[in-house]
Amino acid sequence: MFPKKHIIIFITICLLLILLPSSILSARSVRIDTNDLLIRSGPGTQYDPLGHANDGDTFPLEEEQVDWFAIDYNGEIGWVSRQYASMISQDTNNHDTEAKRDDPLSFPYVFNIPVEVVNLRSEPTAHSTKLDEIPYNQEVTVLDHVNEDWIEVEWQEQHGYIPAIVVDEMINKQSSTLATLQGKTIVIDPGHGGHDVGAVSVTDRYESDYALYTSRILQHQLELLGANVYMTRDDDFYYALTPRSSLANYVHADVFLSIHYNSEPQFPSATGINTFYRNETDQGLATAVHSAVIKKTEANDRGFESGDYLILRVSKRPSLLLELGFLSNAEEEQNIQSHTYQLNISQGIIEGLEAYFNDKSS
Repeated sequence: MFPKKHIIIFITICLLLILLPSSILSARSVRIDTNDLLIRSGPGTQYDPLGHANDGDTFPLEEEQVDWFAIDYNGEIGWVSRQYASMISQDTNNHDTEAKRDDPLSFPYVFNIPVEVVNLRSEPTAHSTKLDEIPYNQEVTVLDHVNEDWIEVEWQEQHGYIPAIVVDEMINKQSSTLATLQGKTIVIDPGHGGHDVGAVSVTDRYESDYALYTSRILQHQLELLGANVYMTRDDDFYYALTPRSSLANYVHADVFLSIHYNSEPQFPSATGINTFYRNETDQGLATAVHSAVIKKTEANDRGFESGDYLILRVSKRPSLLLELGFLSNAEEEQNIQSHTYQLNISQGIIEGLEAYFNDKSS
């Protein structure tokens, strides 16, 4: 199931593929986002290097895994970390660039910004340079859909990228989400890391890797909606628990989320999502987020309850610890590996945060 905010974009792209000439069909590629990146013979740092790539280099995409892209590198399969690369679309042929205001299924086309403000970025990533802020109702020219998250636009003689959700007709219904999360400070804690791998899945993968994968997607989605996001780790390194919670206290976070996955090897049929809070004042946050994640993922509901975890004890901010599924269950791990399922987790958390903040302000 696609997240709701992408449904209209997905339908539009499908119509483009059906109705428009083959000259605008796109192929998926991987663009390198850093210099001197090692290309390895397998999906992990334990594999031998095949060579190097630099910022801006592109390669045909062969396969995706949780944290790695497989690319066509000089006629053989090479692997690059998703942390330092992005999946993009490339036009296979040139197409007519004459603007057609009355036909939104042709590129380029013109539309008006339907939200209060949107950041114009130099590259299709939330971490790239902000070129400008485009105010509400400003007319922009859409040049292309880079992927499901970003579109290429031109505005006041500036060329850049904006989040794809702003062209979704559903955005008018979701404008309250944008207003609610705009400017909120969210600290995300990807559980474990480094030598502390956490649970080991039935396919011998680590909870620490899955937690970071989920956290990066959530970070990206929250930043698209205007939130200020801090990560307690953005690499495979172990950081003590107390400083993680202390970061949330230091930045005066509106919400602190610790991301984890569960495991019960002695009960391989166990499935579902748990949510934990510590202070009674955070029960409303737990209720909102847990309910929305269950609704969005349709996972087994294991409920939410108070838990005396160190990372929750140290935090003085509204805090949750989320156990987002069982790595000891083969079918559930397969779901967790799905990018679509990860987007559903992210969207569920976001909708829960929206409900929580709206309830606080009422």
